[in-house]
Amino acid sequence: MAILARQRLLVSAVCASSILLLSACGGGGGDSSPTATPNNEQRPGSGNSAPDLPPGKTTKPYAYENTRFAFANGCYNLKADGRFISESTGETYGVTNNASQAARFYLRPTELGAYLLMSDYQREAGQAGQFELLGISDPGGEFLDTTGMFIGELSYLVAGLGDTTNLLLDPIAPLGGLLRELGESLEYAGDQLANTDVRPALATVDSPNDLAVWKLNKLQDSEYTLTSAVTGLMLGASEEGLTLSSPSLRDTSNAFTFEPAQGCADYPEADLSLEVADKRGPAVYLREVDRFKNIKGIDNDDIFGYVDTHSHISAYEFIGGRVNYGAPFHKFGVTHALENCEVAHGPWGTTGFLELVTSGTGPHDTQGWPTFNDWPRFNSLQHHQSYYRWLERAHYSGMKILVNHLVHNEVLCGINPQKQNDCDPMEAILLQIQRMYEMQNYIDAQHGGPGEGWFQIVTSPAQAREVIGEGKMAVVLGIEMSKVMRCGEFMGVPECTAQDIVERLDQLYQLGVRNMFPVHKFDNAFGGHLPDLSSGIGIGAVLYGGNLLETGHPIEFEECPEGTEYVGDETDQNADMQAFGILDQLLFQIDYLGDRFPETPEELKALDPRQGTGHLCNRRGLTDLGDFLIQELVRRKMMIETDHISRKAAARILDITQKLGYPVINSHGGWGGTEALRDRIAAQGGITASFGGTREDWVDKLVRDGNRPRPDDQKVGPFGGAGFASDVNGIAQLANNPGSAEDEARLYPFTSVDGRVVFHKQKTGDREFGLYDGRGVAHYGLYPDQIADMMLHSDRPQELIDDAVNQLFTSAEAYLRMWERIENAPL
Repeated sequence: MAILARQRLLVSAVCASSILLLSACGGGGGDSSPTATPNNEQRPGSGNSAPDLPPGKTTKPYAYENTRFAFANGCYNLKADGRFISESTGETYGVTNNASQAARFYLRPTELGAYLLMSDYQREAGQAGQFELLGISDPGGEFLDTTGMFIGELSYLVAGLGDTTNLLLDPIAPLGGLLRELGESLEYAGDQLANTDVRPALATVDSPNDLAVWKLNKLQDSEYTLTSAVTGLMLGASEEGLTLSSPSLRDTSNAFTFEPAQGCADYPEADLSLEVADKRGPAVYLREVDRFKNIKGIDNDDIFGYVDTHSHISAYEFIGGRVNYGAPFHKFGVTHALENCEVAHGPWGTTGFLELVTSGTGPHDTQGWPTFNDWPRFNSLQHHQSYYRWLERAHYSGMKILVNHLVHNEVLCGINPQKQNDCDPMEAILLQIQRMYEMQNYIDAQHGGPGEGWFQIVTSPAQAREVIGEGKMAVVLGIEMSKVMRCGEFMGVPECTAQDIVERLDQLYQLGVRNMFPVHKFDNAFGGHLPDLSSGIGIGAVLYGGNLLETGHPIEFEECPEGTEYVGDETDQNADMQAFGILDQLLFQIDYLGDRFPETPEELKALDPRQGTGHLCNRRGLTDLGDFLIQELVRRKMMIETDHISRKAAARILDITQKLGYPVINSHGGWGGTEALRDRIAAQGGITASFGGTREDWVDKLVRDGNRPRPDDQKVGPFGGAGFASDVNGIAQLANNPGSAEDEARLYPFTSVDGRVVFHKQKTGDREFGLYDGRGVAHYGLYPDQIADMMLHSDRPQELIDDAVNQLFTSAEAYLRMWERIENAPL
C-alpha cells in the first residue's frame, strides 16, 4: 500500500492544493455570512420528536427526521457495504463484519450537519479528560494549533496521508481546469514533499480538533457520506480497512448508515443541574402559573417570564478580542470554551491588564475546565460568565427574552496590546453579529436542526411570541458603543454624514439589529454622553481620558438644573461655548478631576475649591445628526436606548418620541440618568430596568421599576413589569451574595416560580457553584438561584417580595407590548 501511495504523491499534492474546491465537493465549511441559511434540506413532515427538545409548549412536529441533523448527541454504530467501523485499538480504527465488535460513536455536532465521532471519553477528577475520536492524526504538530484549529498546508497533509492511509484519488475529475491554475503551487509542493517529515493518518485522536470533524451529506434513504471537514475526502469502509477517497470515486463503501446503539460515553459538558418535574415543561403563559391564574386583566396568551434587558454575551470579541477570556460556545464544547485563561491573561493572570484593573482581584489561578479554582466569580470581569449551558439553565427558570448588546470601544481597542480583531467600529460589530448567528446555529445543531434550539434571534415582537410559544428564548440584538456606525466627532466636527448613517443603519437592520444606543461612553456625532461621576481613580478617570483622546476635548460641563430636569426643548442643545464660559469650565474641570483624589483634611476644607461632582452635567445635548438618527431609528421601528447619553440629550429624545407615541428604553439602571427621567420613560410607555441585585436590594429595585407611573392600559394586569440588567461581561460586576452554610441548606434544592423545574447546585466539571461560597453570582446559570434566594432570604415583607416576583415574571410580556407599541406607532 505504501508503494502505491508514494506513486500517487504528486496527485495527492494536486488534490490537496485544490481542497478549497474539494470542500464544496464534500460539504465545505460553514457559511460565514450571518444571514446565510446553513442547509438545503427540505423539512419532512414527520411527527416524531426531536432529540433533546427544549422546554415549553411546542406542538410542531420534529422537522428533520431522517436528515443529517437528526443524529445530534446520539449513540450509533457506523456501517457501510456490510462492514462496521470497529472498536479502536487505542491507535486506530478498523472494519469488521461482526456487529458485536463495532465501535459505538457518540455524534457530537460542531455545527449544523458536522460531527465529532467520539467512541470514548474518560476523565479523572482534576483532569481535563482523554477523548477517543475518529480523525486524522497530527503526530508532528504541523497542522493544528494548540486549540485544535487547522493551520497547516493542505498539500502536505494529503501527501502525508498518501504514505499511511488507503488513499484513493481521482487525478482529473475533482480538479478539471484547476490543474492549469495551480502551476507554481504544485511545483513547490512537489519539490518539498521529500522534506516532509510528518505522517498524518486516519487514526484514533485524543482531543477534539478540525481534523476530527466529519460533514454528513445525504445520499438516499438512510445513507450518508462522511467527508473530512478539512480535506474534503470521503471516509470509506472497504475490505482493506478504512479509506479516504475523492468524492468523484464514491461507491458503496462510502455509503454509511447509522444504527442506533447503547452505552456510548457522554460528551463532556456543563450540567444544567435540574429536573423538569412537569411533563408539560416550563410554563410559557402567565395563566398556567398559580400565582397569576386569578389576576384580573391577564390574558390567556400573555407570556410568563422575565427579560434580561442588557447583556454582552458577545463581548469575548470586543476591544480587539483576547481580553475577555472564554466564549459562550465553542464548536468543540466546554473543554475549549472555558479551558485556561493563561492564553489571554498570562501566567497567573499577571499580564491581563484590564482584568487586573477592573476586577481588582490580583493574580489568579488561570485554570478553567474542569476545576475552575479561581474563576468565574461575580467580580472576575474579564472571564466569560455566559456560557450557553449557563444561559440555558436561566431559560429553564423563566428567562424568555435576552437582549444582547454588541459592544465595542475603539480607543480601548487601540491600546490593547494583544488584540486579534479589527478595531474599526463597524467591523467589530459585524464580527459580533456573525458570532451570534454562529451561536444560534451551534445550539440548533445540538437540538437536531435549524430552528430547533432554544436560542433564537428575533427581529419582531410577533416572531418573539412565536418562538417563546414553542418553548424557546427570544434573543434581541442591540448595539452599545461609543463610536456607533463610525460616527465619532473630533473637536466638534462629525466624522460621518447623513448618507453614511442611512447606509450603515440599513446594513445593521438587514443583519437583525433592532436596538441601539445613540451614545455610549464618549461624546460622538450624535450628542454628549452621561459622565461617570464615581469618585477615585477608577473607570471614571479612564473614560475621561478616553473621551479626550477620542474627541480632542475634555467633557464640557455645566450646572445641572436645580430641583428639576431638562425637558428637551432647550435652545442650547449644542450651543457654542462663549468666551466668558471658559473660566466656569475650568472650575468644573477642577471639580471633576479633583474628585479623583482623597478628601481634604478637615482643618483645610474651608480652603478647598472643589465642590464635588453632583452638580455637573454634560453641556452637550443632541446634535442635528442626533436628531436625524432618532428619526431614522423611528422610521425603521427600532428600539431606542437612552442610557449613557447626557441628560439634556435624553430629554430631547423623549421630547421627540413623545409626540410620536414612540416608547424608549432605560435598560440598565442609573445609566439612564435621574429618577425623573426614568419616570418619564415609563410614563411614555417605555421600559425601565435596574441591575440585578441581592435580596432586599433586588426586591426594592423590582418594586420601584414595576410601579413607576404609567397608563393602566399599558400594564400587564395590574403590573408594570420589571426586568433586570445583568450587564454580564460588560465590565460590570454581577451580584455578590451574603449567606452561610445554613442558608445554602435551606435553599437547595429549590423549585422554579412556575413550580415545574427543580434546581440543584450547578455543576461544571468538578466545580459546584453555589451563591454562598464567596463567588456570588459567579456565572449566568446562578440567576435562578439568585431569584430563589431573594424570595427565601429577603428581609422585606412578604407582600413586597410577592410584588417583586410578579413584576419580574410579567416583564417579558411588558417588553413585548412595548415593542408592539413601537411597531404600531404612526410614522
